Amino acid sequence: MPKFNFNLGSFIVNLTIGWFLMSFIQAAVRALRSGARGDLIPRFKTIAFFHDKPAALLNIAIMAGIWIVTTSLYFTLKRR
Repeated sequence: MPKFNFNLGSFIVNLTIGWFLMSFIQAAVRALRSGARGDLIPRFKTIAFFHDKPAALLNIAIMAGIWIVTTSLYFTLKRR
């Protein structure tokens, strides 16, 4: 594997895109489960902008889990 170069700007952009994507997916699942499909955009906004703290913490936990797994896989494959 090629040498790893960390780019802070790219990291921030990717983290932001991932945050909004996770917030939208969580809002979509919640809207489908509750049957209130018209509440998709308001739910998304409350999760994405930290107005719903438990949902935002769930997003943080999911993203941290994904980061831990993918980083460990990257370094495991890099060692080979």
